[in-house]
Amino acid sequence: MADNDDWALYAGHRAQMTQALLSCAGEGRGRLCLLGAGGCNDVDLERLARTFSEIHLVDIDPAALARGVARQAPAVSAQLRLHSRVDLSGMDKRLAKWKRRSPTVAQVEAVAASTLQSLVSRLPGPFDVVASACVLTQMSFRVRDELGDTHPMLRPVRLSLVATHLNSLVALTAVGGTSLLVSDLVSSNLYPIGEMDPSGNLIDRMNEIVRSGTFYHAANPTLIRDILNAEGLRSLVGEPDLLDPWLWTGRLGRTYFVYALRMRRHG
Repeated sequence: MADNDDWALYAGHRAQMTQALLSCAGEGRGRLCLLGAGGCNDVDLERLARTFSEIHLVDIDPAALARGVARQAPAVSAQLRLHSRVDLSGMDKRLAKWKRRSPTVAQVEAVAASTLQSLVSRLPGPFDVVASACVLTQMSFRVRDELGDTHPMLRPVRLSLVATHLNSLVALTAVGGTSLLVSDLVSSNLYPIGEMDPSGNLIDRMNEIVRSGTFYHAANPTLIRDILNAEGLRSLVGEPDLLDPWLWTGRLGRTYFVYALRMRRHG
């Protein structure tokens, strides 16, 4: 599908995600960092540029970032800072090796620690707002696809991935700033989302999905909260605020259930 078609396809999702990001802005024109920005189809950079003085776009794919920036007016582009070839998982070049030979728990922990250190040193933080742009599930899918469903270390590796991402999100956020985790919870090929009323109480429907156990592994909000506790991050961000979830229909006619957790960093 052409990139212009993607831009139109993402319209509803883009409006919701942009509004979620704007809800995180404090007083003054702070600095925004988008983790997993990709082609920027899911954010309205023109609107964001009116609120933030700088917008840092972080992704592993330089071509996708280039496409996203090429769409922008010169005044908006002047506020963008690109950080490409950034592996947020720290695992991209290790998965093939780990498939052939399972890593030990100590090796997985070492990769998590080095990835966090690398991201914090490479990116010019801390930022006033740091957002994870629906990238956590993408990274988790890659881990599963590369290692395989029967790999003995699949679960520990995926748990480490989630923990590393949450630690990165908070570590890159300035004290007094806001971390925002935006994630697709499940799609209509796994759960009957198409039967939902988009204007209804989607928080109740989200709770139903969680109770059913039918969701993307890395996006489980209960898991997210458990890891925030286990990693000691709750002492820094407190209880996350759940914003109103939303639905959007993407490629292949699949509808996605998306939620966002907003965390104010106070320590």
